Amino acid sequence: MDLIDAPSRFRRTAVLVNVRRLAAVDLLGLGPKIVIPEFALGAIGAPALGVLTLIRSMSTAMTASGVLLIGLGLNYVPLLIHAIDLTRRSTAAEEIADEGADRGALYAKYRRQSLWLLLPCVVAVADLAQRLSARADRRGTR
Repeated sequence: MDLIDAPSRFRRTAVLVNVRRLAAVDLLGLGPKIVIPEFALGAIGAPALGVLTLIRSMSTAMTASGVLLIGLGLNYVPLLIHAIDLTRRSTAAEEIADEGADRGALYAKYRRQSLWLLLPCVVAVADLAQRLSARADRRGTR
């Protein structure tokens, strides 16, 4: 069975990282005054540095570095959007309420998932896939 053809309940278990929950865990652990500027710096600063590197590049390695920085910055865009939304609605705790009471295990789980941020565009693509899956689920229930 192909993942695309799988029922939506199966697709949810095949998620690399739940981007919204990752943002919620960071918000609860560090607070919005630290998390939102961190995500904004990642979403704006890394791509800006990547573009600057591409403009100044005189080698393949510099070009690859510029592309890498842009891809890493793209990972922070959905995190920033979710962090702002969760902060405005004050729903970060509700987002991870079903994870259990053991905060240590929760932080360990999402610390491992946050390693996906080191791969260009992976978190951005995961968020897009999760949004499309949620949209398809909403259409299916109407």
